[in-house]
Order: sequence, then C-alpha cells, then structure tokens
Amino acid sequence: DELPLVGNLIGEDHANYVLMYNMLTGIRIAVSQCQAKIKRPLTEQDFTARHKYFFDIVGNELTPSARYDFKFKDYAPWVFRELREDHFSLNPADYLLSLTSEYILSELTSPCKSSSFFYFSRDSRILARCRRI
Repeated sequence: DELPLVGNLIGEDHANYVLMYNMLTGIRIAVSQCQAKIKRPLTEQDFTARHKYFFDIVGNELTPSARYDFKFKDYAPWVFRELREDHFSLNPADYLLSLTSEYILSELTSPCKSSSFFYFSRDSRILARCRRI
C-alpha cells in the first residue's frame, strides 16, 4: 500500500477518524442525491441552499444506516455539482470513488483559528475542507 503524499494518514486509531468517516459518508449521500436529479440551470437560490442530513445506526428513508450518529450539512449542492462537472470536468463517479472508495484520507491541520481540517483523498486528487462546528 502506498503512503499518503501529503499530511498524516487517518486510521481508525486517529483522533479525527470519526469526523473523517462522517464527512465522507455525508458527501457520498449528498452528492449521490444531487446527481440523481436531472441537471438544470443554476438559480440565485442555489448559491445559498443548505441541506441537513441526520445519520444514525438505524437509518431512515433519506439516509442509510451509519457507524455513528451525526448531522451533516451540505452547502450549495447544485453549485458544487456544476463546478465539479462543468469547470473541472470531474465525473461524479470518479469524484466519489476518489474520496470514498476506501475511507482513507490524509489530514493537514490548519494553523488558523477557523478549526478547519484539510483532507486529501487517497489518490491525492481531491482536497476537502472540514470545519468542526
């Protein structure tokens, strides 16, 4: 197995493993739900849209069961869909595979006061920012 090129590998024994797992699970579900809809032109409301997901070990009609109970907030899903597809030519399946195929990321912490964590996908193609609120 190759070592991460940047940052520290996040394994199950890492302090932020649960945060990373929850983030990837939320991304997988949120992106999949947005991609399931027919593409449309962006509206002004798309730039301020927020969707909340609630995950638990049982699951429900909107979210599958998860290892941990957590809340996930998806910001401007249609805007990010357009950015991925039209501006970066990133296929949605490739995006999800890069991030969530193995649930392995490497982490860079930010020296800023924003409580941000930056995660690189295993193949180093995707950088995700996570902010603990």
